[in-house]
Amino acid sequence: MSRIDRQHPGMRREPDSSTNRTDLAFVGYGISTTKAVKLRKRGYTVARLKQMKRPELRKLRLNKLAVDNILGDGRPPPPTKNLIEVLYANRFTCCVCRRENRGVIVHHIKKWTESRDHRVANLSVLCTLDHAKVHTRSELTQNLDPVKLCGFKRNWEAHVAEMETRAILNQSREHHSAWVYFNHQRLFELAAQQRVAFRKLNGFAVARRLGLCNKDGVLLVRSENTGWMYSDSYGRNLYSYVRDVLHAVLKKLTVANISDDLERGVLSALLSPGDYILVQGLHTFARQNEQTEGPGQTVDGVRKANKVIIEFTLDRFEATSSSAHGRWVSGRVDVSSIVRVGTITSEAGKLRIQGTVLAIAMGFSGLKTREYSTFPYRLGVYRVDDDFDEDDDNPFLDDTDNDD
Repeated sequence: MSRIDRQHPGMRREPDSSTNRTDLAFVGYGISTTKAVKLRKRGYTVARLKQMKRPELRKLRLNKLAVDNILGDGRPPPPTKNLIEVLYANRFTCCVCRRENRGVIVHHIKKWTESRDHRVANLSVLCTLDHAKVHTRSELTQNLDPVKLCGFKRNWEAHVAEMETRAILNQSREHHSAWVYFNHQRLFELAAQQRVAFRKLNGFAVARRLGLCNKDGVLLVRSENTGWMYSDSYGRNLYSYVRDVLHAVLKKLTVANISDDLERGVLSALLSPGDYILVQGLHTFARQNEQTEGPGQTVDGVRKANKVIIEFTLDRFEATSSSAHGRWVSGRVDVSSIVRVGTITSEAGKLRIQGTVLAIAMGFSGLKTREYSTFPYRLGVYRVDDDFDEDDDNPFLDDTDNDD
């Protein structure tokens, strides 16, 4: 899949782009993401801005709302966790115009002065142009009142969530990609919970005729006198059917691709037990025992980078081929894992995520662009295009008593 097909709005193309604490602090005070990057690169911090006078802040081309917030005459900043959550839910892209090359502002849908509400449900992501429209009334353009804004936010966030899963499904259909492991028990439990119509799946008829599943679509017991459960002549047919089940399940799940976001602050804000995530990159698989045939070939899987550790266990017997069994769930390999989050803990400066793996794939590309070994610290998440130079200095925001 090409980078364009991936549709990852609002992010830089370089592999060193992500959330910067200083940038987030600026955003919390109502400064746009592009302006935040410019200020940080010039050596400014929120603490330094707070020591400046109003005329000095205005010379930095900050609008009245941001200046009021910084000087304590406006609203306090929302919690960082809430900022991260809403920015990522919208992929740092305006929920109204969805123009991915524009800096954005986190806006309060219901005025802070009236609601005192910093909850994520009351925060929206707007580009500076649509943000100006919220604070004005015009007979020529669409007025963005709270009801309309809630609709834009809801529709865009739902679309963003769908994009992640669609990108995973598109990757799995590439000729160079393959699923090398399925957690069959968990997968079919999920399929039953989601009422997947097994009989309508492409691979069901063949799987049923070959005795691979029962009339309800549930897998029948496989031979255990082998290294992996797909080892007989029907292995390819079994793979096709189970892959169809997985794809049907994924279409009903929201799976967050965190491959480029292995940062403690970000993931602590974004993830909760029960969430499904995809992580692509170098994994380490360590055997717990010397068993080489039948069920019980327990292996610990770990994806570790940037002080984030993702852990799960699997049974190598459920590998989908001899190469999968011997190579792709063994040793150190670059694969993509879909994991249901179980527990999230912080210890010794590290974030540990323990969960249940649903499936593992090889050959995926484009879902991860960040090289953690090369870029241990990422410089800023916000895209700044040369052909779109905007700032926070909007006259419409200076003559209004509205707030964010």
